[in-house]
Amino acid sequence: MSALSLGVVRRWSLGILAGVVVAGAAGATLSACSSPGGAPPQAADAPIRVQTSDLFLTVENKAGLPLTDVDVAIVPVGNPTAFNKFVGRLENGEKRDLSLGDFAGRDGTTFSLRVVRPKTVRVKAKDMVGKAYDVAVPW
Repeated sequence: MSALSLGVVRRWSLGILAGVVVAGAAGATLSACSSPGGAPPQAADAPIRVQTSDLFLTVENKAGLPLTDVDVAIVPVGNPTAFNKFVGRLENGEKRDLSLGDFAGRDGTTFSLRVVRPKTVRVKAKDMVGKAYDVAVPW
C-alpha cells in the first residue's frame, strides 16, 4: 500500500471512531434525560395505591375499609376522553390487576398504548362509612 492509501484509511477509521464516540455520548445523555424518575412517587400512607405496566394497571386498597363504587380511569395527554373501568368493590388490602384492554372510552373504543399516550390514572371510590376517595397518579 502506498503512503497516500494509508493516510486515507487512518482518516477514515478516525472519522468512524469519532462518530461512535459522539453517538454514544448523545445516547447516554438522552437516556439520562428521559428516565422515568420525573413522576413524584406515591406517599407510603396513600389510601389507594396504583402501579402501571405495559399490560396491566394494579390497584391496591390501603384505606383500612372495603371500598365500593371503585371507578378507575386512564386520562390521556391532550384528549378529554378518559378510558374507564368500573371495578365495583375492593376489600381491605386487596390488590387487583386490571388489563389495559378492559378500559374503554365513552364511544366503546378500547384503550391501547400503541394509539394513546396516558397522562394520569384516576381512581374514585367510597368506603363503607361514605368517605370519598379521589386519587390521581401520574403514568
